[in-house]
Amino acid sequence: MRLTLLEILGATDGGQIGGTFVGNAFSTFHTDSREVVDGGVFFALKGAEMDGHAFVPDAIQRGAGLLIVERRMETLPGVGQVLVANTWDALYALARFAADRVQPLVVAITGSNGKTSTKELVSAALGRRYNVLHTSGNLNTETGVPLTMLRLEPEHTALVLEMGMQRPGDIGRLVALAQPSIGIITNIGIVHIEFFASQDELAASKGELVKGLPESGLAVLNADDKYFAELSGMTPAGVTSFGFAKGDFRAENYRAVPEGGSRFTVRGTDVRLVLEGRHQALNGVAALAAADFAGVPLEIGAEALSEVDVEHRLQEIKAPSGFIVVDDAYNASPESMLAAFAAVSERPRSGRLLAVLGEMRELGGLAEESHRVVGLHAAKVFDAICVIDGERARTLAEASGAETVPNLAEAVLWVRRNALEGDRVLVKGSHGIRLDEVVRELTR
Repeated sequence: MRLTLLEILGATDGGQIGGTFVGNAFSTFHTDSREVVDGGVFFALKGAEMDGHAFVPDAIQRGAGLLIVERRMETLPGVGQVLVANTWDALYALARFAADRVQPLVVAITGSNGKTSTKELVSAALGRRYNVLHTSGNLNTETGVPLTMLRLEPEHTALVLEMGMQRPGDIGRLVALAQPSIGIITNIGIVHIEFFASQDELAASKGELVKGLPESGLAVLNADDKYFAELSGMTPAGVTSFGFAKGDFRAENYRAVPEGGSRFTVRGTDVRLVLEGRHQALNGVAALAAADFAGVPLEIGAEALSEVDVEHRLQEIKAPSGFIVVDDAYNASPESMLAAFAAVSERPRSGRLLAVLGEMRELGGLAEESHRVVGLHAAKVFDAICVIDGERARTLAEASGAETVPNLAEAVLWVRRNALEGDRVLVKGSHGIRLDEVVRELTR
């Protein structure tokens, strides 16, 4: 959104320190100095480990036109400063100012798994009736959400936000900022549980999304999830449910298809997904439920879902030597691992199934058992498995009977030694392991 200095001063309750005129306007906003573009606004945020004020010189060097700071900084001529009491509060206040100006329909999505895919599916369905802005990439954080809101333009009529969480209170703060009228919780797993006392506490923290909805809004909840009743009781909004066995919106007659993806019906409407797996069918049903409440007829929403593909989510890429790399390298949790195993095993095939797996992180005290369970499942699904060595990876390798390799380069060599034409090779692990580099090397 294009905002004048005067509007920024008013929204942030800040004071101007030279450098520019109140009529000057700015349209890009940044919290990472490395991403600053010419004429951009840089927020010097104070974090637990780093102070953004230390990166002001870098932001200026990259062309920042305006700084939002808590203390006066040394700048170049023409670079303005807005002095505020708290730069975090200023960022949130300015994002709220942008949303108030546009007043879009806001849909927020959280959950342990499936947030990004569901965001893409919701955006596609709403896109048949609305002009949609949605979270790009993984900007689902305490900075990503307000920065997304600052990308709003007057023509946008819907805003779809993915909301990530690591600690209690994270979702509540983002909901207070974004003020969604529709909230979707995909599921409650155990990813990030190292930051919580129990899965019950994690569920309550995810539930901050539906707790913050207005009475006129809608909570879209997974009827097959064990926390469905608890989450339903947390919200003042109406509740609609989705699932396979239960729910107001159900994925019925599900089947994987030879050409990839699946087909199923929802309330008698045929749905075709390019995305692989039963878990993606559930995400699609949740998206249709939200879109239906927003006024998009079921058959129109279903048609839109058929066009959605998401990078690094069981995405099939043919390697030059003839085997298929199934790229699910973006991230991993016990639930998403098992969902990926089920998805690749249900697909009709002629070749073998292989896997390159990495450890799952942020599981706290459940890490050892989670890796053992996932490994035992992997042993039943795959003809051969390679595991990247790591703190928890050895448990995964032992339980699955896998070959352990020391690094990514050796994983690539393992695949090239073992994969034959027509085989499928699943690549999956936590984001920090960088298994996307294995995918890139195998498919180039």
